Amino acid sequence: MITGLDYYKDKWGVHSDASIQPGLAAIESALAELGNPHHGQRFVHIAGTNGKGSTAAFVSSILMAHGKRVGNFFSPAIEDIHDQIQINRLPVGSSDFDQAMEQLAKVKTPLTDFELLTAAAFLILKEKSPDYIIIEAGMGGRFDSTNVLDPLMAIITSISKEHTAFLGETIEDIAWHKAGIIKRNKPVVIGSLPESALKQVHQIAKEKNATVLAVQEEYKGSLKLKGKHQKINASLAWVATQHILGELFEEEKATSGLAEASIAFRFEEVFPKVIFDGAHNAASIDALVKTIRENYPNQKIHIVMGLIQGKDYLSILKSLENISSRFTFIDFKDERAMPAQILFSENISKIKTIQNDYDILPVHEDIEVTIVTGSLYLLSILKQQNYEMFRLYKNR
Repeated sequence: MITGLDYYKDKWGVHSDASIQPGLAAIESALAELGNPHHGQRFVHIAGTNGKGSTAAFVSSILMAHGKRVGNFFSPAIEDIHDQIQINRLPVGSSDFDQAMEQLAKVKTPLTDFELLTAAAFLILKEKSPDYIIIEAGMGGRFDSTNVLDPLMAIITSISKEHTAFLGETIEDIAWHKAGIIKRNKPVVIGSLPESALKQVHQIAKEKNATVLAVQEEYKGSLKLKGKHQKINASLAWVATQHILGELFEEEKATSGLAEASIAFRFEEVFPKVIFDGAHNAASIDALVKTIRENYPNQKIHIVMGLIQGKDYLSILKSLENISSRFTFIDFKDERAMPAQILFSENISKIKTIQNDYDILPVHEDIEVTIVTGSLYLLSILKQQNYEMFRLYKNR
């Protein structure tokens, strides 16, 4: 579900399919009908299991610190589709979407919802004409609708198991999809990847005559975004922008840009001791657990979570059970939401409950830290409701 898309589809009489249909034929045909609005732009294309959004925010912030005007296409939304397309980290407006959808209403090629949104993003970003555009792949990379680009460079942040029904069961399969964003004679910046993924990426890069810039060191400077994984993401952005800007790159401006970079739902403290984090797979949950231990050692942790179906929920639960014995599982309004009862039944904790996203979450102890996680879609719903579930935390 792409929050807010149906409003514009209904308003302009645009039809698209909510299903996932990997492949580039439809989006290429639709963009051709639109005059190929993605041609002639300076793109950076980012794929990866985790870290795409944070790395995009870091790259954008460094470029903006150098006085560049930057466009972004993020996935998924924080609140709705407007914040998925941004200029200098500010969401585009309804008039921008109206102009794009008016053009898309004339397109004859049948599209999925995400292909429709991707085409709208290219139209809007062409109209806004920023200096650079940072594009986050939606799923995988090779057959993702964003992969029609000829970018300045690609970035692959991380590779672990995800979307196995579409990307394959092995790390090698998934790496093949991610590495599909590598373009001929264009560099690719990569994070710390599993050996099997690394081999696949290097093989594809060699076939494309693409230079591989591997980043292993953590960024040593100050960051708003917490966690060791964010220090790696910051290093990825540093190397990428250093290559993009060349002689114009200034370390002082890059340091300033990284220090200011932020993104919602990345270990974000929305109220005192209430943290929202969009971890939703085994690898990102492991990173979350490490970050909790770093920032809240010896404190009681209350996990509030909901998941989308298809996730490795047993591994996720096991990791979170290592740091907490108190869980609240949330039933939230999304057709793909996993019933909270499943999580409740598999959870080994003795202190656990089920609530709906419109319930008020009780406050138990001042010394307790509440971590809300499991699904960006859940976090988005709670934010749209003005965090009403946390009314008692607001009033503490």
